[in-house]
Amino acid sequence: MPNADGPEKLPRVDFSKTETVGSTRWMRLETISYHVPPKEGEAEDSVLKWDRAVRTTKNSEEAIDAVVILAVLKNDPNDPSKDEIVCVKQFRPPVDAHTIELPAGLIDADEDPATAAEREFAEETGYVGKAVQVLPASYLSPGLTNESACIVRLEVDMGLERNVKIHTDQVKNAGLDGCEVDRGLEKLLLPRQGLLGALHNLQEKEGVKVFAALYSLALGMSVGETSSAANPKPKRSVAKPDFPLLNLVLDDDGNPTLDTCREVTAALRDSGFLLIQTPLLDLNLQQEVLKSTAQFLESNSPAVVTHPSDPKVYAMFEGIKSIEEATCNTIGGGMIVEDLGDWYEAMRKTRDILLRCIAVGLEMDDPNFFIRLHDEDNDALRLLRYPPGNASTGNRCKEHSDYGTLTLLLNDGVGGLEAFVNDQWRPIPYVVGSLVVNIGSILSEWTRQELKATLHRVAGPASVGSLSSKETLLEAAKVPRVSIAYFADPNKNVSRALEGQNVGDSGMRVKDYIRWRSGGKGASRSGVAFTSTEESRLGTMDDLMDKFALLSH
Repeated sequence: MPNADGPEKLPRVDFSKTETVGSTRWMRLETISYHVPPKEGEAEDSVLKWDRAVRTTKNSEEAIDAVVILAVLKNDPNDPSKDEIVCVKQFRPPVDAHTIELPAGLIDADEDPATAAEREFAEETGYVGKAVQVLPASYLSPGLTNESACIVRLEVDMGLERNVKIHTDQVKNAGLDGCEVDRGLEKLLLPRQGLLGALHNLQEKEGVKVFAALYSLALGMSVGETSSAANPKPKRSVAKPDFPLLNLVLDDDGNPTLDTCREVTAALRDSGFLLIQTPLLDLNLQQEVLKSTAQFLESNSPAVVTHPSDPKVYAMFEGIKSIEEATCNTIGGGMIVEDLGDWYEAMRKTRDILLRCIAVGLEMDDPNFFIRLHDEDNDALRLLRYPPGNASTGNRCKEHSDYGTLTLLLNDGVGGLEAFVNDQWRPIPYVVGSLVVNIGSILSEWTRQELKATLHRVAGPASVGSLSSKETLLEAAKVPRVSIAYFADPNKNVSRALEGQNVGDSGMRVKDYIRWRSGGKGASRSGVAFTSTEESRLGTMDDLMDKFALLSH
């Protein structure tokens, strides 16, 4: 273009001489003419030719064609090493191969880049994201095409029910169109740390081709990781989380390491709760048992009963045999029995690891002391389903503590689980692939309350004193909530008060204590009583609710 303030700037393109060589629905091949400065001894500038590909949807040279989306999933706010980058895998005919790419797509005529990114991200991956940063237009192959794209960074709220279900594959992504389905487009989650190595491995093992922008991102992150390792920042004091997430690390003999034992015990001293991850409880096993639980609780089995005080239905199984007896005549019963049986056995193994952690963490002489007190098939599995509510829904599960030694809880990610820590109802985070562990009253009394049996509940939008966000509780109340609680109960003839411990008149046998504490056995174990320790610490629940009501005004 001529420069009104002086001589023409060269080189430049003369778009008036553009020739169309051919076109299809989506692409156009053009030959463009561009001027370069005159060579030495020549009076006029030279005109040269260049072929380029242009998208037929592009309505001007400055128009931005597409968006490329960067979304990092924060699976554990306390551990950046668990961050994942959302990618897609699909077959690309031009390269005759499957590719690994960042989610991307064209910008519609009535869209800005942020809106287009949020739409495309939902269509290709199923996740709901919010655009938080839009970069200026960039060009991936400027020697071939004038196609431009904005890189858009999205935040993905993993507390949203939709995102949890997509992340755990409980629902399928229905946003793909016919062409994308035909080419097998699917989401692919890759680690943020070590992304470059993960891409190398995929290329080597599967023969995939990698999107250049993704490789550039991975290389830049790798350089940053290397630099950080060479020049570590001074450590800062960080407040301990109320509910830490721990990996149960085992040694070569299959026993928890000393560090793992100490970390587990420290968490159960502080709040009585923690989150755990272990290869024993892989994500596929968790997803299958949640599906079987939902299916069974929707059946007409007599084992499914309505809770006497909470808005929920549940089924209670005591020991592995009761699972087989209750589910054998249910539609799909064979698979349900298998899934619940596999889960029950995985729970028993995980229970023993935790019990050993506690014995070692308490510096007991016998690391298997608590395990030996649980060698009967006396544990219980409770399947729970909370129906949807509304803005006026209060507690979906009332305030209570558990009556056994340990509880291991798996849930579908619907929010509302809270624990009463430091005189506040604090939300217990949901981390995909993890379980919630808490101490029961028996183990708390065995340790003279060194390990805490903490009150907890499932809050609703109208629950008093909740520190959960109102939005989270409102979203949670719109949908059912499914969970599976595994109650570790010691052998029935073991005293609730271990010999030599002065804990008043608490020397009743476990079987009598559980019956008193829960109102009965089997399906009637509803957990309705509070111990004197809990009542002395908190007062009556009426007083407690009055206290919360005053705080909320």
